Amino acid sequence: PAGSKRSTAASGLSATTSGGSERDLATPRSAGSGAAGPEVSHLGWGHWFTLRELEKATDGLAEENVIGEGGYGIVYRGTLQDSTIIAVKNLLNNRGQAEKEFKVEVETIGRVRHKNLVRLLGYCVEGAYRMLVYEYVDNGNLDQWLHGEIGEESPLTWDMRMNIIIGTAKGLAYLHEGLEPKVVHRDVKSSNILIDKQWNAKVSDFGLAKLLCSEESYVTTRVMGTFGYVAPEYASTGMLTERSDVYSFGVLLMEIITGRSPV
Repeated sequence: PAGSKRSTAASGLSATTSGGSERDLATPRSAGSGAAGPEVSHLGWGHWFTLRELEKATDGLAEENVIGEGGYGIVYRGTLQDSTIIAVKNLLNNRGQAEKEFKVEVETIGRVRHKNLVRLLGYCVEGAYRMLVYEYVDNGNLDQWLHGEIGEESPLTWDMRMNIIIGTAKGLAYLHEGLEPKVVHRDVKSSNILIDKQWNAKVSDFGLAKLLCSEESYVTTRVMGTFGYVAPEYASTGMLTERSDVYSFGVLLMEIITGRSPV
């Protein structure tokens, strides 16, 4: 859609340090959980990109290659030497919360492959730079297609909308049920649902993701999310469970059906 180049979630990504041993990584649950299947791949991952490689790919982190800006960094469109198009998130502040965010990103989704989750290809840790490299999803995000400058009639048919709803649900279900420890997204919203050319949904922006250990819930010191999508009990108590994502998904479902923004 027109005017959508610099959407805040054009690539919904995030970054931090490369810490953590292999046993710390979120690992897929056994096939008995029902999560495994053709939608999921557990292949090895991870290319450690050099800063020079990523600067070359993005023309020196050029302004014209910016495709998104978020709370922790700027996302650039880049092209590798083999012509692969990528999305690079350059962390603006590599200290404190933002640095933890990078660790969450790398440790929780680095080894995970699911067709409805944006794929992490690698990372860069060099000097003060902390970057994540993701697949490039080439058809914008759901917010743009629902509320952007698309003319009087939305191009999203009911079949497309249903496909997006189901894909988003599968991606979230895998985060909640297919990994151990489970992952709560914490910021499910239309701008964090990327769309590919086949109108498939890919859940993005795990910068707010929080690993849940064996406990049923986790009390956070800082409520995070987007107004209109945040579950009331999470906003009032800071008690975080996967049900918080389910509430946000329900809001998203109504948004897709009605075409109206949450309030």
